[in-house]
Order: sequence, then structure tokens, then C-alpha cells
Amino acid sequence: MTDWILQLLADLADTPALLFVAVFLLTFALEDAVAVAAGILAGRMAIDPVVTVAALVGGTVAGDLALLAAGRWLGETRFVTRFRAMGSGRVEAGLRRQGLLMIAVARFVPGTRLPVFLGSGVVRTPFLRSALVIAATTLLWTPGLFWLSFGAGAHVFAVLTPGTLLAAATLIGFVLLLPRMVRSLTPLAL
Repeated sequence: MTDWILQLLADLADTPALLFVAVFLLTFALEDAVAVAAGILAGRMAIDPVVTVAALVGGTVAGDLALLAAGRWLGETRFVTRFRAMGSGRVEAGLRRQGLLMIAVARFVPGTRLPVFLGSGVVRTPFLRSALVIAATTLLWTPGLFWLSFGAGAHVFAVLTPGTLLAAATLIGFVLLLPRMVRSLTPLAL
């Protein structure tokens, strides 16, 4: 898959407008893979890094906002309304309480953007605030991934897999939750 992306972007290198459109659209489906492939090509001076980063950020934000909007639309459908009525409401209450935090975390945890952004749309998380969180986290993650790939080249593909990203996210989550878990432990009576 990444070879196909690399070849497509390399073929469009001489036409910045088409390169921008291709990167923008590809981010809707393969955001991280496109960022890595584009970074590698930019590192080889095969494509313009400024045009590419702009397309990556723009496409990622547009795709995430589209998921949020789709969730809002889905929340109004009869099927989802019935489905929500059957549930206990715990997930929905959690999304209402922690929606913006979950949106921020979803940027960095593979496989969570679709359910979190759709769910946040369904429970109608404040759109403007959600958009700001999406933009801020995208500005951190996507160019960072691009520049990491720009500097490291193809070696990134050997290390950057869904498994390693999930392991890193799990480790970070564990470290963040550790103080809370320690506080919840009661002292053992001897």
C-alpha cells in the first residue's frame, strides 16, 4: 500500500496543484501512511514539503470535521435514535462529559478516530470547540509525523506499525492513569 502511495505522489511531484489535491484526498482514508510517504519523498527532495504539509493538515482536518458532521447527521436518524434509547447511556454520558478530551486522545491512538468522532457528533459535542481541538491536535501530530519521516526516511516504516503505535499509546495511557490507580489503592492492614 505504501509503495503505491509513494509512486503516486512521486508521479505528481511536477504538478503541485495535483499533488496537493491527491494528498488532501488520500488523508481521508490513509492519513498517517500518506504523511509518512510524503515525508520520505520530501526528504528525497522529490516533492515540495510546504505544499505537502498544507495538504496533509487541510485534508486531515476536513476529514475529521466530516466525521463529526456525519455523526451529527446520524444522531438524527431513526435507527440511531432507537439504538441510543436501547442503551444504558453510560457511553453517551461519558462522551458528553469527556468528549473534547476523547477527541484529542483519538488523534494519537490508532483506530479510535472513526468511533470517537462519529460518537461525538451523535451526542452533539460543541462543534466549534471540537473543531479547535481537531485543528490543534492535527497541527501537532500530522506535521510531526511528516517531519519525522522527512528526517528518518524509509526507516520509519520498519518501526511505525499499528502494533508499535498501539503499544506506545497503551504505555502512555498506563503512565497517565498510574497516579489515579495508586490513589485508589487502600493501605493494606498488617
